[in-house]
Amino acid sequence: MDEFWSVVERARAAAGTAADQPRRDGQPSAVAEALVAELMRLPLPHIVAFDQVLDEVVDQADTWDVCAACWIIEYGFLSDDGFSDFQAGLVGLGRRAFESVVRDPDSLADHPAVRQISASEGRDLWIGDEALQFAAETAYEQLTGNSEAFWDAVEATRSATPPEPSPEPDDDRWDLRDEDEWRRRLPRLLELFRARRLAME
Repeated sequence: MDEFWSVVERARAAAGTAADQPRRDGQPSAVAEALVAELMRLPLPHIVAFDQVLDEVVDQADTWDVCAACWIIEYGFLSDDGFSDFQAGLVGLGRRAFESVVRDPDSLADHPAVRQISASEGRDLWIGDEALQFAAETAYEQLTGNSEAFWDAVEATRSATPPEPSPEPDDDRWDLRDEDEWRRRLPRLLELFRARRLAME
């Protein structure tokens, strides 16, 4: 786990100030691009291992409170893919921020990227980072020149067929329309995005 986060932090350092800023629609992910470069310095088995740890890390943020944070920060959009992108984007914010969000999703209200989104007038700033989800696959393909090699390597490391992931978090679901629940669970995000949230209802 420490090595995983070490690679992420090196990528964040290479990305510079962009690492703690939201991305605009169509803008490449500086962290994901730097992460691909970092992964390409590793042996191929380590790239596969990184991707496996990424799955384990992201699973820590698979809760309804994090899901609710995604819903309000990313303009009321909440698809399975959108939530996966959001979780990957949280990894891109670095270990300290990610672990803080796992403990208390409301801590996102203090992050500069989230505050920048809350202050924006349009709907083109995002935390979600699809490219980071596929950084290991991209690095592997660039090193081998084979688009299938990564998934062959992933399959070879599996001792048995893994269970199908649930499309929903495992903890107790709550009604995103219930303002009392927002006030109890995510009070700072509610305050930060209150005007936008009311407009979405």
